[in-house]
Amino acid sequence: MEEKKTATLNSKTRTTYALILIPIGIAINVIAGLIAGQLKLPIFMDSIGTIVIAAITGPIVGGVTGLLTNVVLGLIHGDVLGMAFGLCNMASGLIVGYMAMKGKFKNWIHIVIATILVTLANSLIAAPLVVFLYGGVSGAGVDLLVAGFLAAGNDIFSSAFVARLPVNLVDKGIAVIIAFLILKKLPTNMKNLIPPAKRKE
Repeated sequence: MEEKKTATLNSKTRTTYALILIPIGIAINVIAGLIAGQLKLPIFMDSIGTIVIAAITGPIVGGVTGLLTNVVLGLIHGDVLGMAFGLCNMASGLIVGYMAMKGKFKNWIHIVIATILVTLANSLIAAPLVVFLYGGVSGAGVDLLVAGFLAAGNDIFSSAFVARLPVNLVDKGIAVIIAFLILKKLPTNMKNLIPPAKRKE
């Protein structure tokens, strides 16, 4: 009976932490994204919080953090269409969260793999979105690269995709490394917010 009660309390504690961490992750994303936008950086910086939260809590909470981030950013910028890019941010959370859940976010090889997977997912999702919603021009620093590929004779879809590969590689690589370093410094009880039944040690 006592064991069951302890398990329930642990479960409630994990849920409480997760609910607290979602707005923290969103705040990190929004602030970093706004700074990148104001400085006209060629990277987005709006998924650091998503990836950090996903590494700590798993794919569901990480994915929700990513999705809600773009809803908030869309409201701030008055850009309802921009909320669709929450799918990119959500993909980052799902990928890193799933890797963490399976015990595959523990060394630098895992970090490289996570960066590549997140980069590909974000580029594949963002390219058609930016073409259909904005005609290929999103107003971000990456537009210069898109213009360069277009000038070289590539079509708009391939230009939007290829231009985002190096940008996402740097952007998501930074986010993944930050998440990894933060995770290593966290106390053990904060590293174990992924339910034991799902976590692979």
